[in-house]
Amino acid sequence: MKHLRKGSGLVLALLWLLIADVATAGEYVLVLGKGIEVCEAYLKNLNSFPEDPPMVCERKVNPKFPEFSKPVWQPLDALEHLDLLEQIERQKLSHIEEEYIRNRGKLIAWFKEHIVSGRIRLALANIDIERNGKTANETVLQHEYADCDPANESNFAGLSGRAFYVLSPGKIQIDVEKSKSIYFYDRADIFLFKDRVYLTHWGGGLGFKNGILSVASPLHAINYRTRCDYRYKAHPNRRQP
Repeated sequence: MKHLRKGSGLVLALLWLLIADVATAGEYVLVLGKGIEVCEAYLKNLNSFPEDPPMVCERKVNPKFPEFSKPVWQPLDALEHLDLLEQIERQKLSHIEEEYIRNRGKLIAWFKEHIVSGRIRLALANIDIERNGKTANETVLQHEYADCDPANESNFAGLSGRAFYVLSPGKIQIDVEKSKSIYFYDRADIFLFKDRVYLTHWGGGLGFKNGILSVASPLHAINYRTRCDYRYKAHPNRRQP
């Protein structure tokens, strides 16, 4: 009976450690942007999810902070809009147009394969990017093109996989100049704070070290140019994801 009790105690102790490991995943420390309202407020938002893995892939906003929100994205059938995917790819290969034309057939087949598998996804949202009081909301295209797992070391170290583009009024053409205002690398995301738009991205190092989440206002934002950086600190007792 004593051996059973000891065994049960060991199991309970291990279970407690596992629970504690999840519950103390880590915290964020503001290293750039101290004293700036949105930076300080977003820090509270980030640290309101203590049981979550590092926000490598998705960046939540907590409903208890009503000044924060996320755009409402409407899925767009990527198979019906291969032309938008082609426009994105052509921008990347603008200096080697001949190569693009030569490989176009293979690229279209690759698009279709990854759309069917769910790896490539498109969505639209109406967002007032510049907040200048003069222009209407822009139609923003969200382009997701890679899977993401916060437990993957290479993903933690920095992963492209989500980007945003502004569409022309007809929603069939990418507005290259306006899109520069919201281009952010390493799996970008968007949130709104008091109706102003902010972009985020994650960058880190191998070995799950030096995780940094950055926030910035759009390039052409009026009257609120901002940059915030948050260092992710895993709890000392926590195993890496």
